[in-house]
Amino acid sequence: MWVLLNFRIRPDICFNCGMKIKFAAAMVVLLAGLLVTGCHKNAPLQKASPPGISANAASGTAQTNAVSRDLGAVTLTNHFETCVRLGAGKDCVLTPRMIDSRNVQITVAVESKTAAGKTHDLSVTQVVTRAGRQFEVAVGDFSLSLTPNIIPE
Repeated sequence: MWVLLNFRIRPDICFNCGMKIKFAAAMVVLLAGLLVTGCHKNAPLQKASPPGISANAASGTAQTNAVSRDLGAVTLTNHFETCVRLGAGKDCVLTPRMIDSRNVQITVAVESKTAAGKTHDLSVTQVVTRAGRQFEVAVGDFSLSLTPNIIPE
């Protein structure tokens, strides 16, 4: 009994365990939020040129040929997810976070679902851009183009 009363736990060990638990819980909440999010906008399907890698002479960058989508002007609310249905069981979830009055960080997640509605594949990337300015991003096997219009909370 005396040994249990004098046993001390090192604070740095507790901190590391607590951080691991918080990180795991945050990931579970993020994935659950992506699964529950309802979609409200359909985007037209546009196929890119034949498979392969092509060099873009204007910008000097190489691009992989994937399914291209122009989502047009998308109205996003700061810190709230917006889901865009891409078709064939694939959804795009956009989550903006205003960095300052002009710049926004957008988390772009493309989620593929089975016919039963279960998540099959998930690709996530983040982009920093200016609000109101068109940008293009490659996520998974999609090349998405959109103009974000941000509404503050």
